Amino acid sequence: MLSYLWGGKKAEEAKPENENAELAMRDQLDEHGDFATKIDGTLEYEDFLYIRAVIIRQSLRLFAE
Repeated sequence: MLSYLWGGKKAEEAKPENENAELAMRDQLDEHGDFATKIDGTLEYEDFLYIRAVIIRQSLRLFAE
């Protein structure tokens, strides 16, 4: 509900998630676009958090009882 108040997607606008957790993870990472890296090849902090959140979300979904 709070996301609706601040302009988030409505439930009917949200694209359904793929049944396969790996494919859903790839879709989410593709939607993000390019990830910014530093000169030494490490990810920027915001991009690292995004990747970490996507991986945790899909792994918990895959191994949920």
